[in-house]
Amino acid sequence: MTFATEHEIVRPTPPNLVQFLLLTLLAPVLLAVFSVWLEAEYASTDAFRQQAHDGFENSARVATLIERLTAAESAQRGFVITGERRFLDTYSTAKVAVGTTFLQLPPELRGHREEEQRLATLRRLARLKFAEMDEVIAKRRTAGLDAAASLVSSNAGQRLMEQIRLESTAMVDAAGRTRDREVATYRTRVGEDATTIRIGIGIIGLAMVAVALLIWRQGMAKYRSRLQTYDVAERNRAILQSTVDAIVIFDPNGMIETVNAAAAKMLGYRAADLIRWDSSSLIKQLDTSRTFHQRIGLVDGQLRMPHRPDRKLVHHDGHEIPVDVALGVMRLPAGDYIVASARNIAERKRAERMKDELISTVSHELRTPLTSVVGALSLLRSGAAGTIAEAPARLIEIAENNSRRLIRLINDMLDIDRIQSGQLTLQRERTNLCEIAAQACEGSQGAASALDVQIECLLPKHPVLISGDAERLLQVISNLASNALRVTSAGGTVRIGVAQTDDGQALVTVDDDGPGVPIAFRDRIFGRFERATHERGVGTGLGLAISREIITRHDGRIWFEDRPAGGTRFAFALDRLREDRLEAAPVAMPKILVCTADADVVALVESLGIPTMFEMVRVDTVAAASAALARGDHAALLLDPTAPEDTDCGLVRALQASLDALTPPIVLVTAEHRARLETLATLDGVEWIEEPIDPARIAEALRAAVARSGTPRPTILHLDDDQDVLLVTEAALRLEANVLKATDLAAARKLIDTHVIDLAILDFDLGGASGLDLLPTLASAQDGAIPAILFSARDVGADVTDRVDAVLVKSRSSIRDLKAAIRRILAAADTTP
Repeated sequence: MTFATEHEIVRPTPPNLVQFLLLTLLAPVLLAVFSVWLEAEYASTDAFRQQAHDGFENSARVATLIERLTAAESAQRGFVITGERRFLDTYSTAKVAVGTTFLQLPPELRGHREEEQRLATLRRLARLKFAEMDEVIAKRRTAGLDAAASLVSSNAGQRLMEQIRLESTAMVDAAGRTRDREVATYRTRVGEDATTIRIGIGIIGLAMVAVALLIWRQGMAKYRSRLQTYDVAERNRAILQSTVDAIVIFDPNGMIETVNAAAAKMLGYRAADLIRWDSSSLIKQLDTSRTFHQRIGLVDGQLRMPHRPDRKLVHHDGHEIPVDVALGVMRLPAGDYIVASARNIAERKRAERMKDELISTVSHELRTPLTSVVGALSLLRSGAAGTIAEAPARLIEIAENNSRRLIRLINDMLDIDRIQSGQLTLQRERTNLCEIAAQACEGSQGAASALDVQIECLLPKHPVLISGDAERLLQVISNLASNALRVTSAGGTVRIGVAQTDDGQALVTVDDDGPGVPIAFRDRIFGRFERATHERGVGTGLGLAISREIITRHDGRIWFEDRPAGGTRFAFALDRLREDRLEAAPVAMPKILVCTADADVVALVESLGIPTMFEMVRVDTVAAASAALARGDHAALLLDPTAPEDTDCGLVRALQASLDALTPPIVLVTAEHRARLETLATLDGVEWIEEPIDPARIAEALRAAVARSGTPRPTILHLDDDQDVLLVTEAALRLEANVLKATDLAAARKLIDTHVIDLAILDFDLGGASGLDLLPTLASAQDGAIPAILFSARDVGADVTDRVDAVLVKSRSSIRDLKAAIRRILAAADTTP
């Protein structure tokens, strides 16, 4: 069996049957034609020879005719003289012989007019002669000798004999001349035939030489072809045997046809021992209930999966060999052969394990401290540690943005590695896509402000429900928003929108005002490490590739298109979940008390689009706000210092009333009031928001206030071996919960025994132990099972996700995300009977 080389292989064509027959029959046909011609020539020459022979015969017959006439005349005279009857018998015999001779002469003289005329004259003269002799014989009988003698003496008979002799002599001379011509013609024809025979023999000889040369050329061509085939086979055999990959060729029935040295060495057999083995003897867990081509997915001559990564072969001693297999189809007259190339990936597997360990180390050693840094910077920027001057606040914002960018870089690198290894997992659950988009809008505000770009969030008033991984979908929208910000010029707008389509899908769009996607870049825009040249800032070029993978695993599609007004729209669509249309009992909405005389502030609050609905109660003065707080419960007080009766005493009374009513106040601070209100910043529970007003910060503050309204402060156990993360989390949750901190399992179990825990936050890695080891203790708590959130630097699989209530990766989840998960889980626990 030969194999393909680097040169193109031309399929051999069968020999031309007509040409082969013509060449093969050339010599026999020539011989047959020559034989027919020779036979015709022989017949023609023989005719000439026969004509010459007939000339001699005619001359002899003419001579015999004269002799017989003479004999008849002598017998007639003998009878006349003697009267004896015996002479009459001789006369009668001669007369009959003369008649016979005349009968023999005409066939040979046909076609010779002169001879035919002379023969007619001779026949007439012979009849006259015999008539004369008959008359003499009759006279002798009747009248006697003298009467007969007188007739003889008249010399009439003699004159007739002389004429007969003259005519016969002329006939003999003419026959001689004819004979001489025929003989000459015969000799000439024989000479010509001899020459023709020699030429024919030469032509046949040349034809035989040509056929012999052709046979020789065909033989040499066949030899060269076989030699070339041999060279190709030897070259392929050398290539096959020298390649480092194991190569096995299976026949159409799945039997091993050929193996190379690398395959025999990999499997621990001699190559000869593997020939005619079935494929199921080497490949682990191969389905033997179907045909070989069905097992490998060969349909209509095409392989559905030519590349089979991470497969296992069985060694001679029984151990398994991890390999990557590539399959190819070799079309032969006997059927479709399969060429399997297997590469041992044991070393790669070992490297991957080392890489996984390194990634685990990177996840824990980099992501955990970065999470603490970002959380601490975020708390500082929000005023949790008091009012910060403008210059330090700007530095804190820069540090936070760069820390988040570093986290995104680490996340992208780890995500792309998980995608390549097939380890990217999704936690799909019922999710409101509007909430995810709102979080993406809020999370993008900081980067947008730094670039002087506006973020516009276009969300419907009703929820848009899908089945998906909220964290991953937030990552996708954030990636798209980040790309849009990089291509949008200062003063432009990036719009993030959610809508429902008529075909039952949820649509998310991110529009920018940039220059559009370059034509040359469009085919590779979703590729890995691809970046357009016109983008601002620094990126890895992995965001779109990761986004496409996430959306694909959600059974959705992602694309981009040019906007009619300029710029680009990136969008993705997911299948939407349909809500059951049930009549719901009216629910009392929480109240937000807004104290301001500025209509723009009221319009701002109304336009925030907070998913959790609330009722806004508006008052114009601080006194009215204090009275309203005394009359009813409110989730929060939004206080504008520019309201009438805005004095220090009035502000203190209003804030104190709000805190007494467990309503966390929110104060809008202007630059002109900063110095006057500085003394009030020490009040615990007050959130200060400086102008220019950041809508995202107001929305977050109101959402947190609504979530806390009417709910006692829960107790949360936080288990983590990183003190910085514990401190940042405690600082972030101090207004919403009592946080108990533990750095090891023993301290956590002790806190569970001595406190009523509402929720636990667990880290995965605890310096040799795992926070998951605390799950049995949480499940068997005295007051019922305690819900748990896994807040770790490591990505975990579905087996771990199923054991906890929520999973947050530190580098991809902010403190805000952690707060949202806590509220969601506690709310679900309160509604559980």
